[in-house]
Amino acid sequence: MEKLFSLFLLIFSLFSLSLSISTSDSDTLLAFKSSSDHSNSLSSWSNSSNPCSGSWLGVTCNNRTHRVTRLVLQNLNLNGSIQTLISLTHLRLLSLKNNTLSSSLDFSSWKNLKLLFLSHNQFSGNFPAGISHLRRLRRLDLSHNRLSGHIPMSVLNKLPHLLTLRLEANSFTGTLSSLDSISDFNVSENNLSGEIPTSFSSFKASSFMGNRNLCGKPLLNKCLNLRVQSNPTPIGVSGHGRKKLSDLVVLMIVVIDIFVVVAMIVFFVYCYKQKSREKKREVKRRISYEREDEEMVCFEGCVRYRVDDLLKASAEMLGKGSVGTTYKVVMDDGGDVAVVKRVREMRKKKEVEGFLKEIGGLRHGNIISYFKVVNFTGNRGPGRTPLDWTARLKLASGAAKGLAFLHGAGKSKLSHGHLTSSNIIVNQSGDACISDVGLHQLFLATCSSNNEYNAPELMLNTHNPRNFSHKSDVYSFGVILLEILTGKMATGEGVSLAKWVQRVVREEWTAEVFDIELLRYKEMEEEMVGLLQVALLCLAPMAGDRPKMSVVHKMIEDIRERGASRGGGLHSPNDLSSSSDSSPSLSSRATPNFTSS
Repeated sequence: MEKLFSLFLLIFSLFSLSLSISTSDSDTLLAFKSSSDHSNSLSSWSNSSNPCSGSWLGVTCNNRTHRVTRLVLQNLNLNGSIQTLISLTHLRLLSLKNNTLSSSLDFSSWKNLKLLFLSHNQFSGNFPAGISHLRRLRRLDLSHNRLSGHIPMSVLNKLPHLLTLRLEANSFTGTLSSLDSISDFNVSENNLSGEIPTSFSSFKASSFMGNRNLCGKPLLNKCLNLRVQSNPTPIGVSGHGRKKLSDLVVLMIVVIDIFVVVAMIVFFVYCYKQKSREKKREVKRRISYEREDEEMVCFEGCVRYRVDDLLKASAEMLGKGSVGTTYKVVMDDGGDVAVVKRVREMRKKKEVEGFLKEIGGLRHGNIISYFKVVNFTGNRGPGRTPLDWTARLKLASGAAKGLAFLHGAGKSKLSHGHLTSSNIIVNQSGDACISDVGLHQLFLATCSSNNEYNAPELMLNTHNPRNFSHKSDVYSFGVILLEILTGKMATGEGVSLAKWVQRVVREEWTAEVFDIELLRYKEMEEEMVGLLQVALLCLAPMAGDRPKMSVVHKMIEDIRERGASRGGGLHSPNDLSSSSDSSPSLSSRATPNFTSS
């Protein structure tokens, strides 16, 4: 009886401790609401409910400790100080983007923080104190604020896991020094000076624009090797003479700058005119040589045209690939528009005739015959509309369905051979369609040794197209699923996307894999994890361990059905998706290569 009573007291004590911890975080959040939420955007926060119940907007807790670990409050018109939030010592993610919060910052208490996004506010003062305490920090975005003073580069370099540093559109001064392992860096629109460290030369020039006194790669203005002379003034040279010499140097610099700017303008105007002329002449130059040996294969009812008809038509170059150049051709009669691909080198005619006929005969809602596409270019840069979770899952299912059909079509059981996200076209209905089917098998194209979509077995012999198989297509599809989930490009610089995800899942917090734009869908986290597991199955190192595409499609459809049964995809307009600003390393590249046609 005494043991039972002791056990009851222990359980009661643990419950009381958990309740007190949760109450402490609740008091902190309510104090922040009282001082910062004058428009009542946080109406779901109340004294009568628990912040860990799931009903508080933007709040996520650890189920075991009942402490707040995520706080995402964006575009809510919050203002005032955030100092009351320093008591949330278990925070791992804090995002307060696009508000009007102000005052100076101190990070000392957030020692568990991994992701911190405070861009587009009115924070002022020097670089936030206590940054050295954030040893687990990975992403830091303080862009578009009113911060000033020097950037503590030496302190930031001691943060072992820091990958992102966004400080653009502030008033920072001083010079830059190298940062190890940084992959996303932007200090544009500040007042920095001096030479850019060589370790930053691989970043785009846009990461440093707007600092008039910065020089060196990747900027075009070179650093002048002018050294301040510390020798005494020579006999016969007065201080006035030194001033004249200084003015002469300044004048030379100004003249050189003007010359460089004028030369650049002339160069770009010349290149623009040349490119315009080139687009009009390209098809004649590329197709006309050795006309007697040219051979044209047509699909979808274009048999009435000949090579001569194409040479007379106006053409626009759409792009260049590993197998050849693609043109949009408008026939001179003003009627038809066609897409023509001129290949560099093709196999013998006897080898490809049957294969061409088989590809041309494919008919499926999620497969597009290459020669039928009219416009497959789209918005791949900044300003695109982010895809929500429902749309991403629909794209994944459509692409899987098309690939599964391809693997079961024809006598030879076709494989794609070069599946990438750029070969997935999104039509006006939002359905994913696969293009460029079989081109790498049909033509003598080699697969690049650094292509992140290539299965391991293809890397053993990159010059043998016969290595392409259904299983290698499955591996490529797995990489595309990772792009959908992470918002990262597989072909970007740095570590392989597949290896990075596998390492994070194995050693770190799995939630860090997902694109930050998906954080608004907390109720769909189970479906995201499910799709991640499907991707990892497709990425099995051994081809025999990968599932068939028909099985992959069925697993994705099961995930969609589970999400639909819970009303997945619905979210509040004040949730994370409402932010138009996003860090390129996390969200502006969401499904970056999917193209609307």
